[in-house]
Amino acid sequence: MDDKDLGKRFDEAFQKMDRAYERYARSCGMTYSSLALLQLIWERQPCTQKDLCEWTMLPKQTVNSIVMDFYKQGLLEMLELPEDRRHKAIRLSSEGRGLTDRILPRISRAEGCSIQQFTQEEKAVFFRLLEQFAAAFCRELNS
Repeated sequence: MDDKDLGKRFDEAFQKMDRAYERYARSCGMTYSSLALLQLIWERQPCTQKDLCEWTMLPKQTVNSIVMDFYKQGLLEMLELPEDRRHKAIRLSSEGRGLTDRILPRISRAEGCSIQQFTQEEKAVFFRLLEQFAAAFCRELNS
């Protein structure tokens, strides 16, 4: 198999996973980006919009729009940061925790069940190669 075929297989695999995340987000009444931000807030709260921009590389306007939409829906609380009153710490409200408790476990189960299909040896090789690929990709793209 030549490098062109490998690149195509790589793209197809990641696009297939992206489409699955997108379909799931839509079934939850969200966009892919809003689901990704909700998951990050759930995992790393409290956080700021600046944090979310850095973690996702999404534009400030996109992050602000999604965060404000979640806030208006009552899914988030925004707290003044004592060290910088211009920025707000974002965390899930009780309604937001209820939503994440309903929708995020399905993603975790799907990811967990998928990786459980591998043997211990395959998992070790998979993650070693994925981490090696990610490091090489970042070096190449950023050099």
